[in-house]
Amino acid sequence: MFVAAASPTAEDDGYVMAYVFDPERGASDLVILAAQDFTGEPVARMHLPVRVPLGLHGSWVPGDEG
Repeated sequence: MFVAAASPTAEDDGYVMAYVFDPERGASDLVILAAQDFTGEPVARMHLPVRVPLGLHGSWVPGDEG
């Protein structure tokens, strides 16, 4: 999923979030990449306690609209 920067200056000014499965842990990570440096190191990596199935999809809405 692409998340635009707070005040974007270009079409790719923001972040890409993706789930990555780690077979050694048997669980997934949520990885955040800078869209303008897609092949660089992740901006952040959050270790999740479970495996997120490949192909998982859903909607992202603000908490007050849920």
